[in-house]
Amino acid sequence: MRLRAFILAIAVVLPLRAFAQTPAAPPPEAAPPERHTVDSLDSLAVDIARMIDHDAVAELWDRYKRGERNVFTRKLYTMQGQKAFEEIRKRYRGDGDFKRTVDRYIGEFERLLEEVSRDDRGQMLARTYLTSETGKVYTMLAHAAGRFD
Repeated sequence: MRLRAFILAIAVVLPLRAFAQTPAAPPPEAAPPERHTVDSLDSLAVDIARMIDHDAVAELWDRYKRGERNVFTRKLYTMQGQKAFEEIRKRYRGDGDFKRTVDRYIGEFERLLEEVSRDDRGQMLARTYLTSETGKVYTMLAHAAGRFD
């Protein structure tokens, strides 16, 4: 099941993704195993992005940025997305390693948003990030982690 693969990828791959993106020696001829894992995570991010309605997420982020609270509900997700959300929330609450990995992903994404929001064009760029595939993954993870409660 792709959902279980996604959850496993979050727990295992995100730390590898950060490692894989750090400058190192020139890559060998064959792609390293970390690269394949990162590609798998990227593919799964596309699947998660499909579980979230694009127009709804854009509207909800706009409302949230204007100060409204409790705008993020399970209605944001497709039926499959609701199942993924519940699975992630359950795992987040019960698995310390998974929780730390998700918190690290959320923290890094929020740091990115903070960095891009510093200039005049920043708010538009932040909105673009939030409605991107990785932004939708962030939205689901942060929502499941209770960040928007």
